Amino acid sequence: MFAAWILAGIAALPVVFHWRAAHPTDLAAGLATLLSYLVAVSICYAIFRIESRRLSRRQAICLALLVFSLTSVVNHIHSVTVDQGHNKFFSPELLNTDWQIEIQNFVIALSPKAIPHSYRFLPNGIVRWMELCGTGYEAARDAYRLICGLLLFYAISRYAGLYTAYAGRTITLLLVAVAYPISFENYNGQLTDPLSHLSFVLAFLFLGTGEFWPLLTVLLIGSLAKETVLVMTLYFVLFHRKEKNYIGKAALLCAGTVIAYFGVRLAILKGTMNYVQVSATSLGHIRVNAGFLAWVPAFLLTVGVLLPFLAIGWDRTPAVLKRQALFLLPVLFLTSLFFGWLYEARNFMPLVFVLAVIAARTLPDGPASEGFSGE
Repeated sequence: MFAAWILAGIAALPVVFHWRAAHPTDLAAGLATLLSYLVAVSICYAIFRIESRRLSRRQAICLALLVFSLTSVVNHIHSVTVDQGHNKFFSPELLNTDWQIEIQNFVIALSPKAIPHSYRFLPNGIVRWMELCGTGYEAARDAYRLICGLLLFYAISRYAGLYTAYAGRTITLLLVAVAYPISFENYNGQLTDPLSHLSFVLAFLFLGTGEFWPLLTVLLIGSLAKETVLVMTLYFVLFHRKEKNYIGKAALLCAGTVIAYFGVRLAILKGTMNYVQVSATSLGHIRVNAGFLAWVPAFLLTVGVLLPFLAIGWDRTPAVLKRQALFLLPVLFLTSLFFGWLYEARNFMPLVFVLAVIAARTLPDGPASEGFSGE
């Protein structure tokens, strides 16, 4: 946890001091790409070493390879469909990568003109560190997505391992990998999502293992990637009342949530905050958002196809998974309705992670009987 806070503080420095990117060079970009893959190989080797303590050597190798393969496939689809695509929301002539660079500079400057992106500056700070070395935005962005993607898919497998055996973990990863590219529709490739989704999965994991201090750390740091993860404070308040020292833990989570949420916004706005400044949406936006039915297909192809497994496997699904699914479904829908766009299917991916685990439990593998315990 101490290392996490130190690294988060270091990542925020380019934002705090508004450091400009260095002039990019091909050599620096090439070295950054090479280094990112060396880090990726190191992460996969660490996954193998960790998993070989509880799985067979063959299973550990397959899991590490699957994490790397699915991350690479998902990132390649993102590169082709989003990063190399044209911006359909602002100008058809504008490439999404050019828009991303513009937003990157606005966020590093903590400009109120770029809200809500300016509130979510941690991923941009990470990428700016690489830009300071002359890598250029595109190479830095791809390295960031590769590392975060590996950590995300492995975290999902660890989360699934709390409730399923080895085959269930594998099925969960495959289901997520199928749904993830669908969430790329209707967005321009902002840096928020990999780190935001990782923070959600780590929150699920620490809630499952009862590790409070890592949970608090993940929520506070994760809110600097996207504030939506703070809804897990409400989940703790509602469903962890039997936990030891509940009052103190709930109070600490609530206080941390309020400070993190309002502190960042008031610092950037340099004054009071109104409804429009929460997420650049107005009250009139709610009616337009609900009436713009383009959100329905993507929602059905991500959340909708997995919801039946909740009903089919209801009697064999642990109560904690039921609570998480039934909590996230209305909460993520309402936050997207009031403060985002319902057609941005990536906002529902935390729910997809939970539903994928539930779906994996309805298949022959069933619940875990031995081995991985999520420790």
